[in-house]
Amino acid sequence: MFSFQLKGLLALLPLAVYGVTIAPLPRSCSSYPGYNNATGIAGPWAVVADSTGSDFDGKRAGAETFTNNGMDRFGFITIPRRPIASTPNVTFRCTGDKVQAVLSNSPRTWLNIEIAASENWQSSLSYNLQPSYPVEPFVHYVDGVQQPGIFLGARNSSTWNFKFNWGGNAGEYYLLRLSSPAATKARRQDFPVLDDRDWTGFLKIAT
Repeated sequence: MFSFQLKGLLALLPLAVYGVTIAPLPRSCSSYPGYNNATGIAGPWAVVADSTGSDFDGKRAGAETFTNNGMDRFGFITIPRRPIASTPNVTFRCTGDKVQAVLSNSPRTWLNIEIAASENWQSSLSYNLQPSYPVEPFVHYVDGVQQPGIFLGARNSSTWNFKFNWGGNAGEYYLLRLSSPAATKARRQDFPVLDDRDWTGFLKIAT
């Protein structure tokens, strides 16, 4: 099991809905599980849904890839609701102080995983979408006791909205959208909002 000893004073940020207080870790690969000091790389690991209160807690992240011209690829990290044969497994690491992922259907290409900053993409966990901002590591506390594991987030939040999506041949999955005042901008009225098929929770690193 991976444990991280906090060094120095970190700001503790309350997350009242779960009775959880979060603390950001240094934006460095040494903050992540499996860090190798010789290579500067941490990992590999998986990312799973956590504390949503749904039956997909513990399910491993997948991905959905798209193209806008037959050449440029972009996509989203997702939690498959019902994985199908074409749903790729996703393996994560940290290198150069950036979180990256490799898809099982494209095993030679490591992708930078970031959070889309454009209003159109609603703070989605994604790759090859610009502008964007980096993923950050967090630890969680309940009643002053550090909880096991490292959690993903950014901009003083480790809470994610799990937005249900039906992707036709891609099946059913949840898009992952960072939930925080800094990340959530004013939406046009025609943008989809959370409904009774959606959930809120965390993304936890699983080793």
